[in-house]
Amino acid sequence: MGLAIWLVLILAFAVPKANRDIRVLLILAPLVVVKCLWSAFIQHANANSTDALEFGLIFNSMAVGVTVLWLTANSLARFKGVIRFLLSFVMLVIVAGFGPLSYYTDFSEEMVLFLALFVFMALTMLVAFTLSRKLCKGKYRPVCFTLWLAFWTLLGSVLAMGGFFIVGSIIFSPPSFSEAILMLLLAGSIFGLFLYALNLPYLILGFAHPFFRKRLCASLSLKPKTAIAKSNMGSNGGENVI
Repeated sequence: MGLAIWLVLILAFAVPKANRDIRVLLILAPLVVVKCLWSAFIQHANANSTDALEFGLIFNSMAVGVTVLWLTANSLARFKGVIRFLLSFVMLVIVAGFGPLSYYTDFSEEMVLFLALFVFMALTMLVAFTLSRKLCKGKYRPVCFTLWLAFWTLLGSVLAMGGFFIVGSIIFSPPSFSEAILMLLLAGSIFGLFLYALNLPYLILGFAHPFFRKRLCASLSLKPKTAIAKSNMGSNGGENVI
């Protein structure tokens, strides 16, 4: 993978004022974890060099994109609703797109497929986060949130893969109906697991560390557990909390 995407990551560390804190370097821990998990998976999958290169490019690009999204969470949290969703979507696609754009020298059909895949993956990921947040009623519930996220990520990936196959069928020759259904279910499930495994280490950091928990709650408009405790105490007998 080329240098351009890593330069974007460095800028995401350096530019926002909220990142001028030594604790922000902890975001590199999930990035290292997912890259190590990916390396271990490739070694045991016996994939050929071409597949390993292409899927590795997708994985690394999305991993850096997610990292940049966490690094810019405070800036994006200033916006509300649809605007914040669209800004997050555009940023994730653009940053991930720097991976193949810096690797391939020409704008080929393969490049179009890469970019289309990033569009569908980013859309699936952000919609899954949004739906999980709504089903948690905007409250800080780590276990509930991660379980709903797993469900919506898998379901969304299967549906999104249908759109990706339509794009692929336009560029290349379409497969038969039975092959398309099998590929849709198999590929959708694989990419759903891929997306969930990619996001889980970042979520664990967000749940475990106060510095990133604040970002997680702000970016998803989640009610922090301290606020939940205060509201619950206030509703039980009208107790005042100092």
